[in-house]
Amino acid sequence: MKIILSKGASEIGLAIMLKDLITQNLEQNPRKLTDFKRLNISIGLEVTDAEIKLTLEFANNALTIHPGMQNQPKLNITTDSATVMNLSNQKIKWGLPYYFDETGREIMAAMKSKKLEVKGMITHFPSLIRFSRVMSVHG
Repeated sequence: MKIILSKGASEIGLAIMLKDLITQNLEQNPRKLTDFKRLNISIGLEVTDAEIKLTLEFANNALTIHPGMQNQPKLNITTDSATVMNLSNQKIKWGLPYYFDETGREIMAAMKSKKLEVKGMITHFPSLIRFSRVMSVHG
């Protein structure tokens, strides 16, 4: 498992935070390594209120975080910084994101109001679930 900040990404606070968060999640919960290793997809992340765009490129048991949108990501997540934090704090139950607590309801409300948009979620649903489990600080 390797997480790399590409040139330019090391100057972006969100990229550093995501690297640290995912590293810590994998170290604290080794079961998440299975999901990490099975991820083989580029995920675009646009944080609208911070005006930041990143590409998270999962390939060959590694994650490379790039500044901007690179190589047409298959999954694209557009949201604000508060919702990004909620996504990392979302509980996982029975292997799936849990939407029946306060954090889950806030995420659902953000989707309903279009404050959170996920393009490609139907065609890449298994990857979205794996990414959710890797991102979450919960088991």
